[in-house]
Amino acid sequence: MPEQAIKRLMRLARTSLGEAGLSDPKVTLTKSIRFGLLTSTSAFEEARRIGADPIDHATRIARSLRLPEDSAVARVEAAPPGYINFHPDWRRFAQQVVTDVLNGPESYFRSDGAPGEVVIEHTSVNPNKALHIGHARNACIGDTLARLMRSAGAMVLVINYIDDSGAQMAELLVGFKLLNYPMEPRDGMRFDEYCGDVVYVEVNRRAEVDPKVEMMRREVARKIEERGSEEFEEARRVALMVLRDQLKTTSRLGATYDLLVRESDVVATGLWAETFRRLREAGLARLVTDGPKKGCWVVDLSSHPVLSKEGDEVIVKSDGATTYVARDIAFAMWKMGASSTRLLFRPLELDGQRVVISDSEGEDLGPSRPDLVITVVDSRQRRPQEVVRYALERLGVTGGRYVHYSYEPVALSRKSAELLGVTAEGEVVHMSGRKGLYFKAEEVLEKLRSVAERETRERRPEWDERKVSEVAEALAIGAFRYGMLRIESDRQIVFDLEESLRLEGDTGPYLQYSVVRARKILQKAREAGIRTSEAPPGELTEHEAQLVREIAVTPLVIEDVVRTLYIRSLVTHARSLAMRFNEFYERCPVIGGGEWEGFRLSLVAAYEKIETGMLELLGIPALDEI
Repeated sequence: MPEQAIKRLMRLARTSLGEAGLSDPKVTLTKSIRFGLLTSTSAFEEARRIGADPIDHATRIARSLRLPEDSAVARVEAAPPGYINFHPDWRRFAQQVVTDVLNGPESYFRSDGAPGEVVIEHTSVNPNKALHIGHARNACIGDTLARLMRSAGAMVLVINYIDDSGAQMAELLVGFKLLNYPMEPRDGMRFDEYCGDVVYVEVNRRAEVDPKVEMMRREVARKIEERGSEEFEEARRVALMVLRDQLKTTSRLGATYDLLVRESDVVATGLWAETFRRLREAGLARLVTDGPKKGCWVVDLSSHPVLSKEGDEVIVKSDGATTYVARDIAFAMWKMGASSTRLLFRPLELDGQRVVISDSEGEDLGPSRPDLVITVVDSRQRRPQEVVRYALERLGVTGGRYVHYSYEPVALSRKSAELLGVTAEGEVVHMSGRKGLYFKAEEVLEKLRSVAERETRERRPEWDERKVSEVAEALAIGAFRYGMLRIESDRQIVFDLEESLRLEGDTGPYLQYSVVRARKILQKAREAGIRTSEAPPGELTEHEAQLVREIAVTPLVIEDVVRTLYIRSLVTHARSLAMRFNEFYERCPVIGGGEWEGFRLSLVAAYEKIETGMLELLGIPALDEI
């Protein structure tokens, strides 16, 4: 992979500082191009260690540097309190950056630090309901991580875990088989909505007043784990029917999966049995003989520095049924490639959607020994996920890194809730299981599309309905995904539908509009037969230099996010690119720009390629027109 211009410059700066006597010099980006492009604090730090005056020490080193005459460094200077700043020859550096991008933009999204094999589990919604906006945040996060890692050069395996056993499936089966709810949804509802909004709600309502319903639920939950039983087969059938609709939503969001793993297979294949045996052999699982947990098997957390204060974790109930934490430990063993029991997979068609799903027969398509396993699940699962990580550690599962990628819930603004027909009291409206208040992802996406259609129709009255609909859908997806990703994962999102669709500001459509603007310029230039030039005819303006810098640092952003998994940096960089481009657009004429026309056209082309690549990472559709 060719080394990008910014990395060549950083390597040159480090080498020259090392040759001047600095030990292991560090080079970073400056805060502003007024101070150059690169800076090093190593001289300042060394001066403090040896008792020298920092600015004098930095000045001496800066003056002693020997740089090749053909380098992209114009000058080096010492700056208070003792930094060494590298000012580029912007004309030469700009040509290098533009040439790099136009010759191979994909290299700007690759990373030498990318893991070899990555497993990412995301979405993993119980197959008893439609996805709500919190689930959709999960899917957007996981899908973005997968896109990033693939682009960076990793081999990525994306998994959606289908929890088709346990209490949530038992509730549906009780509703359908014992309480005689029809399998066909009423009033044209989707099956996933019908299960979650009608059957699940009614079974729980009846269980509160009729102990027999609760007994039915417990018995069915136990039988679901017995492969070959009527309940086992029925749970899998119902789960697939719900999954069919759930996948329509995730597909609409642009998320894809390599493998669908059914939780029932984790138990039925012996994966849990192997894990349970290893837990017992390691002395990590013990049988409780007295107290409230008598008859239960638990993970012994007495040696955990934090969880020991909260008590041990039940993995097998007194009636023999496994808990979801037990199954999660077994599944984590498989994801880490640390289990001798392998899951088998086969292709399956679900209403035209081709998926690869676990089953009793098929091929072993699972991971080998991944370098990184990421499980995207909300912050309420911190304790269970820590139990999983601790169990892996105690079982000696090493070689890869297991990461719980946590995120906080999603709420709606009062105005957005009212658009969806919900009467709001405060300015922020939270979902509430107790109140039965959920904001389904599909209803939010449909409302976004409806608003975008209205605005697009007003903006483009000459367009036919098909084109209006296509653009509106792309804007809705862009608005939603950007809204799910722009806030740090450890903070709650308060999503506002109308604000998220604005073509100006901190929104997905702002990025989409910026790419449209760039593509329009390139189209007009092609129609006019204007030739491009990668060489600037003179000194760059500040706005040209700012745009060149923003394009140039893209590989550094990618490397940082691959290392830290802090995907908000992708959003921040994409927006910074758009802002710099629009400032350049407003102040630097491209077509009709005289001798600068060719270079500026190449700079627009470089921007379009990099910003389009950023949109691809974020899962935001790029458009030719808005």
